[in-house]
Amino acid sequence: MNLVNFCRALPKLELHAHLNGSLSVDTLKKLYKMQNPNSEDSDKIFTSIKDFSSLGECFKVFDIAHSLVVTPEAVFHSTYDTIKEFKDDNIIYLELRSTPRVIQGKMTKEECVEAIIKAFEVCKIDFPGILLKLLISINRKQGYKAAQENIELAIDFIKKYPQYIVGLDLSGDPMTGNTFLELLEKARMAGLKIAIHCAEISNETETIDILEFKPDRLGHCTCIHPTLQGSNKIFNLLLKSKIPVELCLTSNVQCKTVPTYESHQFKYLFEAGHPICLGTDDKGVFHTSLSHEYEIASSTFGLEREQLIKLCLSSVQYAFATLEEKQAILCKIEKFAKEYNVTY
Repeated sequence: MNLVNFCRALPKLELHAHLNGSLSVDTLKKLYKMQNPNSEDSDKIFTSIKDFSSLGECFKVFDIAHSLVVTPEAVFHSTYDTIKEFKDDNIIYLELRSTPRVIQGKMTKEECVEAIIKAFEVCKIDFPGILLKLLISINRKQGYKAAQENIELAIDFIKKYPQYIVGLDLSGDPMTGNTFLELLEKARMAGLKIAIHCAEISNETETIDILEFKPDRLGHCTCIHPTLQGSNKIFNLLLKSKIPVELCLTSNVQCKTVPTYESHQFKYLFEAGHPICLGTDDKGVFHTSLSHEYEIASSTFGLEREQLIKLCLSSVQYAFATLEEKQAILCKIEKFAKEYNVTY
């Protein structure tokens, strides 16, 4: 079996996937047709998705999805289609993250989350074998009040849907400088797991504050890199913290927060034995899949198949799942390893 087929067949965990950024072109065209049933312009509209060359331009791409996902029905279809595509890539455990939105006269934040949960319930029947979880996101750019609202919403919904709502994600444009750590502490006390996008730009004070806060997982950490000037101190702090890092290879290279795959921080964290997991970030925006991310890791850093399985197995530890769920996931991956005569 070649590497491509092996990575596709490997039962995988996706721990870093933004819902709107995961929407495929096919899903976006479907949503556009729902809004504009008589239009034939969808092909022209979506050409701009491929035309970006920086982290700032990447955020502009989300405007397209945001303009289309404006009703509970659109949220439902977005979620359902995205889960199906992850299932087709042999994802057995999926944590989606999404910022609840208010669309005046069309959708409340509560209705937005309910639509995602409804899609989860339907997908549980239609696509058995994939375990689904939701992280409610806080967008840095939306400010303190919106962050507070989303955290209160998450605390409320974890009581109603503890099988699905598992945590909070702090994300969005890192140049705004908002971290809302005091609010996140309240959420943590309420039983929510915390994932924070960290060090996507160089900001030593904020990075240290986040590391000292000790979230359950960190996203990207592209500027915590031992080859960057003055970064050794923070790199050692990260290693000492043992906080798992969600790494998204294609996303970082395409956004130019990392110049090449070969220089990606994966190499240094992997060699140091730090807890890491692979994710797609925004599979629709970056035209990738988790299988492809495993292929890149293998071909770029010389990982053998045994190491890919170990990477997948270790990701189970960092999932926001119950102990029973983790055991079931481990069994599936171990069964795969035995079937393909791969020792680890």
